Amino acid sequence: MYKRLTYLALLVLFFYAGKAQLSVSVQEPPAGIVQKNQLWNLSLIYSGSNSISVTIGLTLVDLNDNQPVLTAYSRPIVISKGVKQLKAVDVSPVDYSFVSPAFSRLTDAFLPIGNYRACYTVYTDKDAGAVMSEYCITLDVQPLSPPQLAIPADSASIQTPYPQFSWLPPAPLTLFNDLNYELLVTEVREDQVAGEAIQENIPVYNARRLTTILNNYPASNKSLDTGKVYAWIVIAKNGESFAAQSEVWTFKVVKDKPEMLTPAGGVYMELKSDNVYTGTGVIPDNILGIKYYSYDKTHEAVIRFLDVTGEMIQEVKRTVEYGNNFMVFKLDRPFSKDTTYFIEITDLQMTRYRASFRMSN
Repeated sequence: MYKRLTYLALLVLFFYAGKAQLSVSVQEPPAGIVQKNQLWNLSLIYSGSNSISVTIGLTLVDLNDNQPVLTAYSRPIVISKGVKQLKAVDVSPVDYSFVSPAFSRLTDAFLPIGNYRACYTVYTDKDAGAVMSEYCITLDVQPLSPPQLAIPADSASIQTPYPQFSWLPPAPLTLFNDLNYELLVTEVREDQVAGEAIQENIPVYNARRLTTILNNYPASNKSLDTGKVYAWIVIAKNGESFAAQSEVWTFKVVKDKPEMLTPAGGVYMELKSDNVYTGTGVIPDNILGIKYYSYDKTHEAVIRFLDVTGEMIQEVKRTVEYGNNFMVFKLDRPFSKDTTYFIEITDLQMTRYRASFRMSN
């Protein structure tokens, strides 16, 4: 019994002594784009006295679910005492087996986006499973650039409460086999910056599994509020795995600006008191500009449009301030061309100011 235990102990010592003769050093690619050829940038440090033939096995595991995505075996390589630096050309041809469909579709030079563990095993006899050394590293494969936001522009003021969002995709696209996006929109409180709002607030809009770089805020949702600031971000995913995210931009919804009207040639007809005759002004289109000097404090005045018989056609209210007031009116129905009309304002002392005009076309 003692002899048997001694024999087993010697076998164990011999096994570990053999493993101690060889160690693996892998040149880890920096975070970012990783080429398959970069997986084979490694060194074998061998302290044995005799040259041996080894095979290097590689298993790549997706850390998202701890499932292998590919396995690979190099050709047999002869090593002798010292350091042997290897590259892809030194281990080729490599026998790859793609466990994940994503890798079988991406048999070009780049690994798909994701976080992986790459484990290397050095065999003296692969078929017999005779292992000399093992070593693992982690790989973080990221795109060169994240999604780039486009519309609405950062800090933009928009008129619609149902905006359209657009962005540019991450690059390069060849890293993705199932590229999709998540769009988040949230309100920014006064005590927050945009990044905090995205992290802390409940989104007012959250669209998932988007496959295009354009998305409309749905009309079925509650309209965005005027005056509030909103933050938005786009997250790129490869399948269900996070890949990259854009910056956080903000925008706010403002009221529609009133139509800016300008009389032809910048000419404003001056309203005069009743006892001053100024003749009839002719305007070439349906835009009427008037100038009125008020001697009263700021108040709301009633502006009346009359025909030649004195019948009122239209009545408009405008705020009038002390001093010169310039006003512009768009004359639609019931005004007709080549017909004379009067416009008049009565001040707080009941003095009437008026002018007559007609449209030439």
